Amino acid sequence: MQRRFNEGRYWQRMMEGEFTEVIIDWHPDTMYPEVIARHPGAQSVTAHYRDRSDRTIAEVHYFRMPDGSVIPGKRPDPKLLFEDGVLYPREKKKDRQKRLAAEAASRTKGGEIESE
Repeated sequence: MQRRFNEGRYWQRMMEGEFTEVIIDWHPDTMYPEVIARHPGAQSVTAHYRDRSDRTIAEVHYFRMPDGSVIPGKRPDPKLLFEDGVLYPREKKKDRQKRLAAEAASRTKGGEIESE
């Protein structure tokens, strides 16, 4: 999804005015205290990018400096992306591993012999 987000230039397009950013959550606390140590005053932000029809195109997370800018050298991290009629959710590694294991298990039950 990160590749799709970057290649689609969603962040740049939002900054150019094609999308509107709607902040849905922000807080000064973070699971990453090293971010706050390096960038005092930074806040964790979750936002939606919405098109002119008010449809959510992307949900992103980033760290915002007190002046409103994204912390230097970083970009928003997409969590959801709606592109070409398809919704792409960001899947956590452990959830992906569970899903792949379940898919593999269901394939082996389809007439194949399971190996141990």
